[in-house]
Amino acid sequence: MEVSASGRKLAAVAICASLLLTQAACGRLFSGGGKDTGGARHAPHFEPGFNLFTPAQDVELGRRSAAEIAQQVPLLQDEQTVNYVRRLGARIAAHAPGEKFPYQFNVIATRELNAFALPGGFIFINAGAITAARNEGELAGVIAHEVMHVALRHGTNQASKAYVAQRGLGVVREVFGEGDLGSLVESIGGAGANVVFLRFGRTAERQADLTGARVMAEAGYDPRDMASFFQTLAAQDGRRAPEFLSDHPDPGNRVASINEALPSLPVRRDAVRDTREFGQVKARLGGRRAAAGALSSTAEPERRGPDNPNDMEPAARPPQPSQTFAEYAARDGSFALEYPDNWDALVSSEDDSNLIFASAGAYGKLNQSLVCTHGLFVGAVSPQSSDLRAANEAFISQQLAANADFRVVRQPERISFAGREGYATLVSGPSPVSGVREIDLIITAPTADGRLFYLITMAPEDEYAAYQPAFDRIINSVRLAR
Repeated sequence: MEVSASGRKLAAVAICASLLLTQAACGRLFSGGGKDTGGARHAPHFEPGFNLFTPAQDVELGRRSAAEIAQQVPLLQDEQTVNYVRRLGARIAAHAPGEKFPYQFNVIATRELNAFALPGGFIFINAGAITAARNEGELAGVIAHEVMHVALRHGTNQASKAYVAQRGLGVVREVFGEGDLGSLVESIGGAGANVVFLRFGRTAERQADLTGARVMAEAGYDPRDMASFFQTLAAQDGRRAPEFLSDHPDPGNRVASINEALPSLPVRRDAVRDTREFGQVKARLGGRRAAAGALSSTAEPERRGPDNPNDMEPAARPPQPSQTFAEYAARDGSFALEYPDNWDALVSSEDDSNLIFASAGAYGKLNQSLVCTHGLFVGAVSPQSSDLRAANEAFISQQLAANADFRVVRQPERISFAGREGYATLVSGPSPVSGVREIDLIITAPTADGRLFYLITMAPEDEYAAYQPAFDRIINSVRLAR
């Protein structure tokens, strides 16, 4: 939150359908020509397998499914990040074989490490996959893998097998007739058909790996970065990797498979490994803008710590809050509180009563603004009403107006805070900077001089529980001047 078909085709399909019980994807590997090359290795190519759908139907099915998904997930609204992913995706997709699908790329604002492709070219990349990638080559590998699921029509291959399993081989003529596409989708799961489109077996995953590696090389990247991303997955802490692996089952040693294919791939000596733009985007996804009312974007903060804040660098999760606490007291005596002693206090040089508390690695400068990912905003502002309830509602409305994707998830609740009446409100939404869903608890109470004291705790949704004990102690330690 930033505060402030023909008969010949029918026959071919029927033959392939008859092999469904023995072939997982009904696609075949070919090496380009039947000549004896004396042992020369060829880049792996695969043809799309058994499919009851036309390429145009792939697009229509993908469009419908993408619209459903867009209603269910928080799409990232950060234009710089989304446009970067779309440019990178277009570069990879330009080398995809087969049908020229209208590839479209979007970013989901979640820390979970995942990516998926729908039929017809609709590809979604989680923000977590971008931040997990160590360079642009690794991200290009993720995208190339998903592009090849589309190009090899794995989604509708899965749907075709599901349909035949339900109806039998006699459906071949029915599907290629004038049947209604909507009825077909309903027959394989209705709105749940997305699951059919997204769950691929080992054969499909291996095909996407190997052909994706070839497409990467043709686009000017080094396929070894795709392999290194699998190693990145293995190094995850156990909470982020499983979602990706549940949608992308491990077909054995994927790294070895890609490395074995390398001699046959057109890898350039000057292959792209990383770019400045990737670093900038990763930094944007690792940061969160400082609150308006806590530190202005132009104010130079005074850090109560060893160094001044540097430019935000792409980083892993910051250290957990210390279990020992330090004390901070505003110079004007309006409030005091305790905070973890491994956090820094960043104070506006113009106003000592508005601060950010965060650990090293959780804040920095980005585009001349102070950004923060985990921590605390504290301050006092002039209220818009003398009535506390109305003043709190106005303050919450101000925060939501600055963050269109945020919503109140728990209505304002009257509480006893620092010995006086206050309000607590829970809001949540995808940060326009970090690109992941965060949880913010906003507490307000009146100060002795008539201002509105506010305290905002924030952390990513998947880390909030780990920060809860520190937040609770901070809240209980607040003392307001009488």
